[in-house]
Amino acid sequence: MFDTNKFKAQVKKWIKDNPDGTVDDIINFCEELIPSNLYQTHSWLIDQTVNWYKSILNSRLSYLGSSKELD
Repeated sequence: MFDTNKFKAQVKKWIKDNPDGTVDDIINFCEELIPSNLYQTHSWLIDQTVNWYKSILNSRLSYLGSSKELD
């Protein structure tokens, strides 16, 4: 059984530990967390996490006064 709460906690920790991480970095990290036999049924977590992470990155850019946003 896959623990979604553990996945989310690990992602939050990764974000705190990797302040300069990229979208590709977090995708790779998330892919490693999901066992291959459960990937198809849980890959939505990656999409959700990437969208959330992009929002975080855009907030950081706004805070820094940049008008550039991520797609």
